[in-house]
Amino acid sequence: MNTNHFKISEANLLFLVLAFVFLTLGAYVQSVDTIIGLIITEYGILLLPILIYAWATKKDIKRVFRLKKIPFKVAILIVVMALFLVPVIALVNLLALFIIELFSTSVAVPIPTATSLGDLILYLFVISFTAGVCEEFFFRGMVLNAYENEVDMKRAVIFSAVLFGVFHFNPQNLLGPITLGLIFGYLVQLTGSIWAGVIAHAANNAVAVIIGFVVNLSSNGVSSEYVEGFQSDPVLDAPEVILGVIVFYAILSIASFVGVKAMLSRIMRYYPRYEVGDTLLVKAKPYEIITVEDETLHIEPRFTTSGPIVPMVTDLQRLKEVKAVSKYKIWRGDGIRVNAMKLLPLAVTLIFYGYVIYSVYVVGV
Repeated sequence: MNTNHFKISEANLLFLVLAFVFLTLGAYVQSVDTIIGLIITEYGILLLPILIYAWATKKDIKRVFRLKKIPFKVAILIVVMALFLVPVIALVNLLALFIIELFSTSVAVPIPTATSLGDLILYLFVISFTAGVCEEFFFRGMVLNAYENEVDMKRAVIFSAVLFGVFHFNPQNLLGPITLGLIFGYLVQLTGSIWAGVIAHAANNAVAVIIGFVVNLSSNGVSSEYVEGFQSDPVLDAPEVILGVIVFYAILSIASFVGVKAMLSRIMRYYPRYEVGDTLLVKAKPYEIITVEDETLHIEPRFTTSGPIVPMVTDLQRLKEVKAVSKYKIWRGDGIRVNAMKLLPLAVTLIFYGYVIYSVYVVGV
């Protein structure tokens, strides 16, 4: 038994079994009491089983789940980045809603929102912190780890993001989680820490919780069931109305993208990577990495105006002092090696999705 990573077959089996439990037992306990049901679902169905399985199969827990600390400054940058993502996630969720409204009618899915300070603290713990930890360990822990080792880095993020999206089992809240899953996965790979995904996930959910609370306060205590564009399902009047809102969020998203890119660039400075053949910018001048030996790099200028190219020797501390920028790309791969087992959970959940969409939006069950 390989203790360094999950196998895709292991991750797929756990995904399918826990998805079934989520749709049966999880749905039941949430129908009885939403908050207690969410706690049972997150800890009892998502987190605890994979930790027990990892322990029983003697996995290296610290390694497979990337239990690596991240600097406080990086954590702050991730939170700010999550805030910049708000209009983007609103936009993609509204696009999904627009498509549904073109062919059918969206369905109201109520989500509890805080009406008091006590509720706000409770919901932040359950919907923000708990979901952030449990879902990240499941998808950016187990699933991402399995696909990275048998596919490649880029496609592992894509697979885990799609599975994360479909696991919500709500067509109206599909594109948003997939988009977030892509970003969370990239952050985890970049930092080498699951906590990057947890922080980003928790921050995103916290925004939805806080907005719901503010909406309730502004409506003088009248409960609002929805938080438009985030983790909930806004039901607007008509496609043309939704289209107008989409245009508004699209404009905001352009500005948000600039902020996201800026935060990501700053985060990358904390995690430089050096590989032979990559480009390294030192004081805006490009150098090619010739060799990498422990803490020492041999580099040479990519361009020179006169004379021979003279290799240079430097160390990681010196590169950090001069704020050198590595052009290393995490998402480099030799293509996907796919078989039926690797696609099984995605195929099964997409078939289920098709059944749900047909039943709810076509038949009207």
